Amino acid sequence: MTPCTEDHSTATGEYCDVCGLRLRGAPAQAPSAPAESCPSCGSSREGRFCEVCGYDSALGPPPEGTAAPPPQPQPAQPAPSPQQAGATWVAVVRADRAWFDEVVRRDGPDAATLRFPAFTTERRFVLDRPQLSIGRRSRSRGIEPDIDLSAHPVDPGVSALHALLVRRGDGGWDVVDLDSTNGTVVGDGTDPIAPNAPVPLADGDVVKVGAWTTITLVAPSGD
Repeated sequence: MTPCTEDHSTATGEYCDVCGLRLRGAPAQAPSAPAESCPSCGSSREGRFCEVCGYDSALGPPPEGTAAPPPQPQPAQPAPSPQQAGATWVAVVRADRAWFDEVVRRDGPDAATLRFPAFTTERRFVLDRPQLSIGRRSRSRGIEPDIDLSAHPVDPGVSALHALLVRRGDGGWDVVDLDSTNGTVVGDGTDPIAPNAPVPLADGDVVKVGAWTTITLVAPSGD
């Protein structure tokens, strides 16, 4: 057995089985051959082919005046669409005086007792799922609409489950009236849409519900 420099006994090999040191008298490893230069571009090369320019060294030195081919530019990648970048549509809820006046003019439900709210706050709902319900929360009936219009000022003309926003395959949206008591109006019209039938919406379209509530759909920037 040949001892290592720490006097451990090892049966075979160049290194000690105990501590890993080289055995006494073991032949030194030959130094690795230095890396060669590519005859085409001059970069350091260890194998047959240059990793920089791809030149095959087995072909010998390239003819004089032959330069390594420049790297080819990569084609520019198109910018992601707003949907790909994670952008989403937004529903903007407002109390609209013009819609309120139209409801009163048409002698809508409880028109004589309706009063337009003195203080209102614009609210925004991100349309981040395939379907979002519109209505007023009802704990007794277990109804929790996604776009909850039960916050102050409460619009008395909105049903608990009034309408539904449904995302289309092209990324746009439809609105469906859920056979609400007072109906749903889209855009500049005054007649309610047919219940349970999808109506397509575009960026900026306004959905009118209740006595004064409007919901404006806003597409992602760049749509």
